[in-house]
Amino acid sequence: MSNTPHQQASEDAAGAARQAGARAVRFAPGGVIFRPGDEARGWIVLESGRVKVSLTGDSGREVALYRIEAGQSCLLTTSALFSGDTMLAEAVAETEVQALLIPTPVFERLLDASAEFRRLVLRNYAERVADLVIVIQETLFHAVPQRLARLLLRSARDGVVTTTHQALAAELGTAREVVSRILRRMEREGAVAHERGQIRVRDAAQLRETAQSDR
Repeated sequence: MSNTPHQQASEDAAGAARQAGARAVRFAPGGVIFRPGDEARGWIVLESGRVKVSLTGDSGREVALYRIEAGQSCLLTTSALFSGDTMLAEAVAETEVQALLIPTPVFERLLDASAEFRRLVLRNYAERVADLVIVIQETLFHAVPQRLARLLLRSARDGVVTTTHQALAAELGTAREVVSRILRRMEREGAVAHERGQIRVRDAAQLRETAQSDR
């Protein structure tokens, strides 16, 4: 079976990083990879694991911008390398992460010297921009109950979502109180059940109906 364009781009990015002599780096779950104001240390490609990139407003509300998974590079890191600006958000390892880091001087030299490497970086960058646009579309054009239902269905493992109301709110770019209110309504309607640190999906069909509605 042939790889999809996204899979091929991911494999190419990791391969290019290895050929460039990238340095192996690791992060434990919960480890902070960068914070707002940090300088980009270089171009990073994940080999395994998952990283969440999020933005926290002055009010303390967190919004998840996107995630980085195996074979992918970081949109904001690439942007900072192109512009010379500092990082605008925070990246945290959600799982054990192994990655490849091409230091900034090597990255800049490769970008100037290799058209193939330049195309690969720009293609990976464009894919991450497209992912971010999808998040923005979801946030702007879909109601919170609809997006919450989709998130619960997508995140459920054996019918259980292990998370907190605050984490769900960060994913959806809304307030924890809003998520709690919607979950209470879903529970009254029999779609979900609250357990300690978990949300159990009791009626997936009802959640799918909510996910497709505009209420």
